[in-house]
Amino acid sequence: MVFMVLPILKLSLLGMRQLARPFGNYVQIQAKRNYFFRNYICIPPAQFYHWCDVTVKMLLLNLRRPVKVEPLNEAKAIELGAEILGDFIVFLIAATAVVIETTRQSKNRNFREGVNVHHKDLVEAIRVLEFRQERQKAYIQKITRALGELGQPIKLEKVIKRKDFQEKHDKLFKHKL
Repeated sequence: MVFMVLPILKLSLLGMRQLARPFGNYVQIQAKRNYFFRNYICIPPAQFYHWCDVTVKMLLLNLRRPVKVEPLNEAKAIELGAEILGDFIVFLIAATAVVIETTRQSKNRNFREGVNVHHKDLVEAIRVLEFRQERQKAYIQKITRALGELGQPIKLEKVIKRKDFQEKHDKLFKHKL
């Protein structure tokens, strides 16, 4: 399983690079045309990246820290800056997609948990009502036995049908959700 992750990771990074290329080309074109974009947005990150790269390589090769790093020429700086900006934009889009998907799944999980809690409450309410119904049946049986022992017959003058009762008492049967 772990070995499968590395090729998938490599493929996804390659795909991200491929997605960043058109944007990088667009940034290069804009940097060549626009003075402000070239000098303040594209070239400074490239020069900083170049400085960090040279400094770290020198330190890793056990050479002394360079006193001064020669800046890149304008063409290479524009190319490197465009590549950096393209990668940054693709990374930003991918990170945003991950955040959105995570929040969506979190909301779905919270909704399911809320539904489960509501379902549990309804099941508990049904159990309580069933218990009360059984208890009331037992009371009714006790009352009919007591009346039978007294020798008085139980007469129901009028049997009330459920529909008649429901029509008279519509307020009881209205459900609010």
